[in-house]
Amino acid sequence: MGKKFLLSVVIILFVVFSRTSAVNTKDLHPLVIDTDCAFDDMRAISIILSQPDIRVTGIVVTEGTLLPEEGTDRIRALLHIFSLDTIPVVCGKTYNREGPPWRNLNRSVSWGTAPTVHEPAPDAVHWLQTILVSAGEKITYVCLGPLSTLESAIGGKPELQARLYRILWYNEPVGSAAGFNYTFDKPSADSVMKMKIRMDLISNPGDLTAFPDSSVHDLSGNSSTPLAAILLKTVSQPAVTQNQNQHHPGMADELVSVYFTNPELFDMMVLHPQVHIRYNREVDLQSVKEVFSDMIKGSYKRSDNVVFSTFPSQREMFAYDVRKIMDSVISRYGPEEWKACVMTDEFHGHLGVFSIVGAKMGIKAREYFGAGPDVLTVISYAGTKPPYSCLNDGIQVSTGATIGQGLITVVTQPQTRPEAVFTYHERSLRLKLKEEYLALIEHDIEEGILKFGLTDDGYWKMIRRSALSYWLNWDRDVIFEEIVTNTERSK
Repeated sequence: MGKKFLLSVVIILFVVFSRTSAVNTKDLHPLVIDTDCAFDDMRAISIILSQPDIRVTGIVVTEGTLLPEEGTDRIRALLHIFSLDTIPVVCGKTYNREGPPWRNLNRSVSWGTAPTVHEPAPDAVHWLQTILVSAGEKITYVCLGPLSTLESAIGGKPELQARLYRILWYNEPVGSAAGFNYTFDKPSADSVMKMKIRMDLISNPGDLTAFPDSSVHDLSGNSSTPLAAILLKTVSQPAVTQNQNQHHPGMADELVSVYFTNPELFDMMVLHPQVHIRYNREVDLQSVKEVFSDMIKGSYKRSDNVVFSTFPSQREMFAYDVRKIMDSVISRYGPEEWKACVMTDEFHGHLGVFSIVGAKMGIKAREYFGAGPDVLTVISYAGTKPPYSCLNDGIQVSTGATIGQGLITVVTQPQTRPEAVFTYHERSLRLKLKEEYLALIEHDIEEGILKFGLTDDGYWKMIRRSALSYWLNWDRDVIFEEIVTNTERSK
């Protein structure tokens, strides 16, 4: 298959699917949490419960670190702290398998005081089957322990398996086959992994050692959020302190919760040939720490808003992966381009590659003419169909030459391309993205579609990472061909 033909197929697929595929990577599906009640599960569950926009349908307690009957009161105590006592707590089967070496340690850790009056915990398998059948939408299943209960509920039942949107599961790095959540009930894990349900495997890649650390204790002590209260209670208990001092454990199950709220901080790979299974190759450590810290302080905002009333000027007002490039981008290209790209992303609805190129192109044109916003007229050759048409959004935002003001004309024939002509006082400047940069974008789009498909959030995460890289590394004085012409009119 020739490269040009393959690229044509990729572009056609982009056009066909881009208007119907969700670009928002925030998961809005209701959650079911499954836990074996290790004390890092307490932190993981607390992170989720601290976010009011996350809908938790129920919490399943599965045998693992603790026995199910030991875990249910701990979950009720945790829900009580967050004033969420109405969330159902259900109990998985007790197998009385040999417990892990850390079982006694976890038995000694208090999660708080459960309400004294409550109904016995329902059977988890029957409850889960009922929820999957009756729920009006698919469920995201967050598993922080073995997969025993889930397999018992949906094993051999394709109609129930189809009711799951995806499974988020904490286990050791893929390929090791040594993680406790896997080995404690290997048959159930193997069965679930063969079901072709989308599964995201999250693990600590090894660079998150000694976090949470003493800083969490200090930060929690100075904060007044429910999350801070439960974390302070945890890290202050002698058993936890002694374990921390001896083993310096890093983040574990908490990473699943941070992945759920901020998936852009995890570099996910497809586990071939099991393409329905993803695993994290890397984790953005610094940003994960910032997320965790902001949640403790109560300053974390999990928002999908695209329009804001005032332009953000403080670092903590930006998404965590955007914060990383903020200072460097402003230093290299100036605040005007930074603002144009930020506004473009909000206007465009997601962080895209051609929209960023369009914003840089518009700033380059204004800089050439020494012109402010709303005074240039533009002829764009990017057409009206993605991906090239995304260029138009960046141009409109950065120049103010909007469709509403009648200052931009979009040409659709004979062939669309990332190119535009900017005119000011009878002078015109034609800017065209150089071929080598266009080839890089097309390669990234092609790779993302072939790896994930356009309707998969993995594709949009990949595009976001590429756009951030272009935003940071592509200099507007380098990436465009510049042709000065007489005044050009729409063709």
